[in-house]
Amino acid sequence: MFLLDTSILSDAQNPQPLVRVQRWLRRQARIAIPFPVILEIEQGILDVRRTKPHKADELGTWLREVLVSEFEYPEITPEVARTLADMNCCGPLKNFWYVNPHGKKEKRPSQDLFIAAISIVHDLPLATMNEKDFVFIDRYFPLPGVYNPNTGCWAVRPDHLADIDAVEAELVALETILESAQQKGRMLPLPFEFAHMRLAFA
Repeated sequence: MFLLDTSILSDAQNPQPLVRVQRWLRRQARIAIPFPVILEIEQGILDVRRTKPHKADELGTWLREVLVSEFEYPEITPEVARTLADMNCCGPLKNFWYVNPHGKKEKRPSQDLFIAAISIVHDLPLATMNEKDFVFIDRYFPLPGVYNPNTGCWAVRPDHLADIDAVEAELVALETILESAQQKGRMLPLPFEFAHMRLAFA
């Protein structure tokens, strides 16, 4: 099971989402969404509301639909808090403490360290299109894996990569069979999880 970064979840609601990312999402039987990703998206919706209230309403509806779907939401435990505290006290990671979304005068806490702490404690590899930041975090706090589904590359390779690759190959083969059948006008029964991801992210 992968832990989604904000970049992956945000792409799902774009009018023209990345094809490779959507195919990858459809192949995942289970996916986890961490609390800080939900927080970042909620903040983004509030930013949009300043100038495009109708668009903000659409995004809010989309997010509510996502949150009632059958995703995993990893628990924020005391161990997550301790890990995040260690990260916040790590000098080389100080650039992750705050980000400037709209300029130097406006700052807000970055959520990358929080996401990384959840990934470590729950031993969930992270799916992201902003792998550079997490590769840097991995220098000081080893992550269980960092994967970019758009490039299909591991930026941080997990120890059990061979097992993951084997499962991924089986899922790719299944998707190929299903797409071929659909092109020929035949309907094949979809596994529940596969159908769910297709509905949620199509």
